[in-house]
Amino acid sequence: MTSSPSPLPLFALAAALTLGVALPARTAAQPEDTATQHAAHGPGSEGGFSHVFTRRARRPEGVQLAFHYGLLQPALLRGLNAAVDVRWKRWVLSYSHGAGLQLPDATLSGAEQDAGLVVNLPWSTGFGVGAVLVDELYALVDVKLHGVQVRGADVPLDYRTLTVGVEVGYRLFLWRGLHITPVLRFWPNVYTSIDRDGVDLPVGGTTVRHEPIEQGAAGFFANVLIGWAFEADR
Repeated sequence: MTSSPSPLPLFALAAALTLGVALPARTAAQPEDTATQHAAHGPGSEGGFSHVFTRRARRPEGVQLAFHYGLLQPALLRGLNAAVDVRWKRWVLSYSHGAGLQLPDATLSGAEQDAGLVVNLPWSTGFGVGAVLVDELYALVDVKLHGVQVRGADVPLDYRTLTVGVEVGYRLFLWRGLHITPVLRFWPNVYTSIDRDGVDLPVGGTTVRHEPIEQGAAGFFANVLIGWAFEADR
C-alpha cells in the first residue's frame, strides 16, 4: 500500500481559503436591502427568474437545505451521484454519494482496452466543508473515498482510493429553489490500497499493468449540478 506525496500544501491552501472567506467581510459599500438579500432571491422568491445578483456573500436567514444531482455521471459514467448541502450563514457542509459508475474506455490505457478490461466505481462517498465567497460562489474542501473494481482479467481486482481536494462552484437560481451549479473540482489521490505504480493483472496468458485510477484528468474535472434549495426552518 502506498500513498501519493504529502498533501500538506493542499491542506494548508484549502484551510486558509475556507477560514479566510468565512470571516465577516468589511466593505465601504452601503448595506444592501434585506429584501434584496433574502426574500427576492432563490427559495424566498415568488416566481419567475429567482436569482438576484450581488457582490456580497449570500447568507441564508436560517438553515438552508439543498438536494442536487450531478449531470456528468448519467451522461458519461452510466451511473448517478446525489448530494445534500446544509448552509448556515456563510458556511457550507455537503455530503454526496455516487453509485454504479463505469469509466469510459478512453480513460484506460491502450493495453487495458485491448485486453477488454472494465473499470467500475460501484460507490463513491464523502463530504465537503467550506464557505460562500461572493453572491452564490462557494469553495469547499472535499474528502472522498472511492471503491474501484477491475473486471475482465483472469483474477478480478478490487481496491480503494482516497481523494482530498477542493471544489469551486456557483449556484444560479432559475425559479424559486430550482438551481443549476457549474463546478470545477481538483480531487488528487492521497491514498490507494494498491501500489501507486500499479499491479500486473493476468489476462489470457499475459499480463496487463493497471495503475490506480484518478478522478478526471490528473485530478481535475468539471460537472453541472441541478437541484432544489429550501429554508429548513420555515
